[in-house]
Amino acid sequence: MNTQGAGSVAPEVDSKGMLDVGSVAFKVPDAWQVQPPKSSMRRAQLAANGKEGPAELIVFYFGPQGAGSAQDNIDRWVGQFKNADGSPVTEPSITKGEANGLQVTRVEAAGQYSNTMAQPGQGAPAVSNQRLIAAIVESKGGPYYFKFVGPEATVTEQRQAIDALLASIVASE
Repeated sequence: MNTQGAGSVAPEVDSKGMLDVGSVAFKVPDAWQVQPPKSSMRRAQLAANGKEGPAELIVFYFGPQGAGSAQDNIDRWVGQFKNADGSPVTEPSITKGEANGLQVTRVEAAGQYSNTMAQPGQGAPAVSNQRLIAAIVESKGGPYYFKFVGPEATVTEQRQAIDALLASIVASE
């Protein structure tokens, strides 16, 4: 089991292209770059390039208890998005499924994105034309949170890659 936390070194991808982040591992898309996590809350951080600039995948893990219910997290993520007129996004795409025996709840939303998880006192300005594809993966060790966000065109262009990544998730003990 990989217990590496955040630091200045990116987690290593194994010879099969898998990245172990604790109780789960997943296949890294070929063109994506594994980066050193920017904070101790992140188990992994990856970048995917696209026409409109890079998108970022962050994998969070908060221990066996998680960070609230699946719905709490969905509400928090979707709450970071507004429609062009400033109204809240009210109809995100939410699907439930399974990846190799693990329950996966997938959420997708788009609009003006404001990262409400920014450092205190560093309010993040809203960025237009952004898209989120996120997932909560239930493992024996607790939930893992996968948050892929970036320019709408880039995330849309990388949709097959993120869906393949989510489908590749396996338990790793």
